[in-house]
Amino acid sequence: MTTRPDDDLDPSLDVALRAALVPPALPAGFQQRLHAAWARQAAEDLARQRHALEAEHARQLEALQRGYVRLKRDTLALVLAVAFTAGAAASWAVPWLRETRGIDLSTLLPLLAVAIGMAAGAGVWVDRFGLPWRR
Repeated sequence: MTTRPDDDLDPSLDVALRAALVPPALPAGFQQRLHAAWARQAAEDLARQRHALEAEHARQLEALQRGYVRLKRDTLALVLAVAFTAGAAASWAVPWLRETRGIDLSTLLPLLAVAIGMAAGAGVWVDRFGLPWRR
């Protein structure tokens, strides 16, 4: 059994202190004013929290909109770069492949389009997710 430090004290001292130190009487309506003050404080805290949350929401929304604009710009730049690269590659590769390999254009152009599309897709994949073998 554990004993508390105040178990050894004489209870008569507590009785004498209570008799000598009578708590003052509370003014009329003290409890009602106290509860009203708590309610006002809670309402002010709620308004302050709401204002802080609305400001944070506005900052996050602005950041999302900036990111969206950047994503649209980057996507447009990627599409233009891929189209330009595909055109440049086709203007160089088609005559070269036709002359050196004797490949017909009806098979060459779809294969070239697939190869360029796969290269662009792989570039986007690596840009977004990293290399698959380095995860």
